[in-house]
Amino acid sequence: MRSVETNIGAIYNVKTVILATGTYLKGKIFIGDVSYESGPDGVFPANKLSDCLKNLGIEIVRFKTGTPARVNKNSVDFSKMEIQNGDDEIEMFSFENEETKIEQVPCYLTYTNEKTHEIIRKNLHRSPLYGGEIVGTGPRYCPSIEDKVVRFSDKPRHQIFIEPMGIDTDEMYVQGMSSSLPEDVQIEMYRSIAGLENVEFTRPAYAIEYDCIEPSQLKLSLELKKISGMFFAGQINRNIRL
Repeated sequence: MRSVETNIGAIYNVKTVILATGTYLKGKIFIGDVSYESGPDGVFPANKLSDCLKNLGIEIVRFKTGTPARVNKNSVDFSKMEIQNGDDEIEMFSFENEETKIEQVPCYLTYTNEKTHEIIRKNLHRSPLYGGEIVGTGPRYCPSIEDKVVRFSDKPRHQIFIEPMGIDTDEMYVQGMSSSLPEDVQIEMYRSIAGLENVEFTRPAYAIEYDCIEPSQLKLSLELKKISGMFFAGQINRNIRL
């Protein structure tokens, strides 16, 4: 039996602990030259938990990732985009699940262009990613739009998917446009894209830096080798950038 204490002093006696902290461990948000301690979407970061893990002898490393802006559906011109419908037949993740019917909501495809890329290039000095303020390593699978423009400079455009955040909301997720540039630059570059000329933000894009663990400390079951009954799942397990 182990004791787990929360930030406000509540104690839980448990046999097993599974830590799935996402990007909350000592989370720090970056939007241009603005930075502040926070988890995603304005939720408090988990600062004390990082220190607790260090005190247990667990190796902690610094990582970073990013997310795109959320925009108002009513400010998007979908007629200038390619519709991306959902699957006619929904395949379940597990063979144990039965077939289901859900309401399908389409996504939409558009592209960056040379004007978008030029806006980004002339403002790279305002990006904390390129200015050195962000020290954490990034994942290999979701580069920011700044990174795409710099690393793949031979590409004249990049795909941008406009995805609904849910059935009952007008918020849309601009997949492929994660960024740490200042909000005024974000608005300018988003509005250079077909269908987003008059787009309105509900939340700007941002980069987030956070603590995670070196996954070589885990068994294949994701249980910590040195402490039985302690498991780590999701983004707390560092992805190595190749």
